[in-house]
Amino acid sequence: MSEEAQVKPTSRVSKVWLIPIVAIIVGAWMVFYQWQNQGPLITIEMSSAAGVEINKTPVKARDLEVGVVKKIELKPDLEGVLVTARIDASAEHLLTENTEFWMVSPRISFSEVSGLNTLLSGSYIAMSADDSGKEQHHFVALDRPPVTPPGTPGLHLTLNSDDEFAYKAGDPIIYKGFKVGEFEDAYFNIEERVVYYDAFIEAPYHKLITQNTRFWNVSGVKFQLASSGLTFETGSLETLLANGITFGIPEGIPPGEQVVESAFFTIYPDSDAASDARYKLAAEYLLLIDESVRGLTVGAPVEYRGIEIGEVLAINTSSFIDGNILEEDYSIPVLISIYPGKVRRQDTQEGLAFVKETMKRWLKQDLRATLRMGNVLSGGLYVDLQHVKNADPAPLQTVNGIDVIPTVSNEFTQITQKADAILDKINQLPLEGMVEDVRTALLEMKDAAASVEATSDDFDTLVTSIDAQAINDNLNNVLVSMEALLKNYSQGGLSQSEIKETVDAMQETLRNVQPLLLQLNQSPNSLIFSGDRGEDIQPKASGKE
Repeated sequence: MSEEAQVKPTSRVSKVWLIPIVAIIVGAWMVFYQWQNQGPLITIEMSSAAGVEINKTPVKARDLEVGVVKKIELKPDLEGVLVTARIDASAEHLLTENTEFWMVSPRISFSEVSGLNTLLSGSYIAMSADDSGKEQHHFVALDRPPVTPPGTPGLHLTLNSDDEFAYKAGDPIIYKGFKVGEFEDAYFNIEERVVYYDAFIEAPYHKLITQNTRFWNVSGVKFQLASSGLTFETGSLETLLANGITFGIPEGIPPGEQVVESAFFTIYPDSDAASDARYKLAAEYLLLIDESVRGLTVGAPVEYRGIEIGEVLAINTSSFIDGNILEEDYSIPVLISIYPGKVRRQDTQEGLAFVKETMKRWLKQDLRATLRMGNVLSGGLYVDLQHVKNADPAPLQTVNGIDVIPTVSNEFTQITQKADAILDKINQLPLEGMVEDVRTALLEMKDAAASVEATSDDFDTLVTSIDAQAINDNLNNVLVSMEALLKNYSQGGLSQSEIKETVDAMQETLRNVQPLLLQLNQSPNSLIFSGDRGEDIQPKASGKE
């Protein structure tokens, strides 16, 4: 007999359900943990999305990955893109108003080579590690990587320049051949028409920047042909390829206090301009030039006894004298300055007053200004102040409150004037009468030459009429006779004997005449007065033995 199975309901839950329940709990915990610990989402405005990929392009701080790009979309105004990135919670404290983002990609220029490591790994978004400032989640990316990494020790400066060319970010700042800083940014002030630059000097070179520091341009190669001659300037190899500046303290002034925070400086065209910038006060004077000013330029030196004491400020400005250059008696106004600091006086109001008082006294005496040629190659002129001896006294003249320095002609003008005077005298000579006299003299010379020619012909005829053969025969006869005479004398002939006898007779005669000569020597009057001659007085010996 069969037994029926009895079905009994169970009241317990199957253990199999434990596995999915545990999985759900773990998953929920992981989601909660991820949500609890994930960093914030930030948006970055960029000009383009070149090199950016969703879930691939990382965000790095100091080469450490701290986030990833999650979304890319166009800006509402279509002027760029908005990149949404998730930042790790560990880097959330870096999202402040001072944080900067930029795209790192291969970049090659004259001043830098960067981002080459991204050729293999790909581009990424870099962020500066700066936790100072207020929290911020919306940023505008930089167009290029910052020249100076955030946190670099050094000194930030603001520079300005009114040169025709501008410096760009990355251009070097050189000191004695070493690169000590760079330009970070440049912007143009339209109202002032001046270019301003943000620059950075690295530590420890930032200690060189003081209140009296001057900056000047050393870009490329400079050739300057001015009144002082030819100058050639060049910087380092880096400044030959790109623009650059250098700095220093002009000779003769103290360094001053060290600059410890952002300061403002001007970039001068060259070292001379930077050195002259220390002279703040100047006495202005006016020259009225009656000759050509070709070769005279603004900035040309003003010298006294060969020492530069000032410069030319303006040439032919309309505010000093009425009229125009087409008038015959128009004098070209030239404005010059004299610096008290360049005449070894203090650059103060007292020094300026001393210069003005001295110049006023000299102007009443014999101080005069002359345009002189400083360089033959360039033809550049400079203003030379000198004391002219026997100068005509000139009353002190003032134009628009500025004293006028009397001028004298330079050497070239004086030579030209003398040459003109000589030509005038030559023109006043009676040249027509002189030419007529010269013509008459030439005719007389022609007649004299004809007479000389006739006399020469007569002389030729006389010479021709002489019998040369007869003269030769007579000369031969004379030579034969002399030869016979000499031969006879050399052989002891009659002539030699006669000569010997004559000489002997003369000697005998002289012997006979000798007593007479002795008598005349003793008694010159014996030939006139006759008488016996007394005996010769003989000396007697002394009686003493």
